Amino acid sequence: MITRSYPLGAATSAAVDALIEVLRLDCDNVSSVEHDRSEATLCVELVGHEHVERIDALVKSTLRTQRFIAPRVVCEHRVEGVEIRDIDDALAASPHLLRLGAGLCGLDGPLLALFQWFERRFRVLAASFGAREQHYPVLVPIELLEEVGYFAHFPQHATLCSHFPDSLPVLESVGSGARGADGRLADSLAEHLCTPRHVLTPGVCLPCYRQLKGVALEPGEVRTLTMQNPVFRYEGAGFRPLARAWNFSVRDIVFFGAFEDLRERRRQVIEGCMSLCRELELEVRVELANDPFFLDASRDKAIYQRMGEVKYELLFDLPHRDQGLAAASFNLHRDFYTKIYDTRVADGEPAESACMGFGLERWVYGFLTQKGLDPANWPAAIAETVG
Repeated sequence: MITRSYPLGAATSAAVDALIEVLRLDCDNVSSVEHDRSEATLCVELVGHEHVERIDALVKSTLRTQRFIAPRVVCEHRVEGVEIRDIDDALAASPHLLRLGAGLCGLDGPLLALFQWFERRFRVLAASFGAREQHYPVLVPIELLEEVGYFAHFPQHATLCSHFPDSLPVLESVGSGARGADGRLADSLAEHLCTPRHVLTPGVCLPCYRQLKGVALEPGEVRTLTMQNPVFRYEGAGFRPLARAWNFSVRDIVFFGAFEDLRERRRQVIEGCMSLCRELELEVRVELANDPFFLDASRDKAIYQRMGEVKYELLFDLPHRDQGLAAASFNLHRDFYTKIYDTRVADGEPAESACMGFGLERWVYGFLTQKGLDPANWPAAIAETVG
């Protein structure tokens, strides 16, 4: 093992969080990452000398990019005397959290009722904009993600899907091997699988941009769609029940139209979220944000996203983890998707799109950190529904 210590200087907490997330993606080569706050250093343990030069360059470039990214709170709601709890142990002990595997959890009882309450409220919010409800399969052709360049920027999140070939000898071999091993599949399984042609969707809204391929909007029209579905993003070793999951649920509201109209819609959606948080007395903030790009060719996009103010996030504070939990994002895509799919406004110019996303399990988690797991202590608006 090789240990490297990196001085962080005046790096912001957001910059340090971004760097830690990048390093933890490389868990095959990085065995541990420890942040020493008192010394303002990051201690990284590598599995061999051959990775030192690459990790040195990664740390340097990530911190250099983050220097240009200043934190800015857009709006916030503070609650006097709020107590934010570390609920992870209580969740793990709850009979209403059904842990099926790393990053895979089911819900039951009051936790499920709370999840459904937030889903209803965000569906109502979508309906207030006249959004047309959509439903898509969670399994999508791999070319859909290729069209929008997803693998060029976020390959770490992809969950590829395969299957056994249409070959009776292969199927018989797999079946006989499982019968002889108490139902378990052999470690050599991969050699039998077909080349993946599908992926479990990492973004619930992704199919809707292709849906509007070649569409010309009417003068002044803002086309509004909404959808709720499971989403799949692999997070390596970073899974935590409800807060970070491989399989989680998202409600999206997607707008198509002119820039000024979409920016106003975003303002209205943010105000709708803040109104909900005021109703429930939840302490949250909305911050200027960027996606955690980590590939060399993508890091400048983080600066673009900040400078253009195209991405905001609603965050719950988690002081026991010294970080915030992003439960909603409010994104102006500009003409990224609409140029790919030739979606236009009335004068023939490319339309623009915007997506407002709400991570339902994360809303549940953020709510529980402030209100606890006992429904008797929840706000009346929820407690009466949960019953």
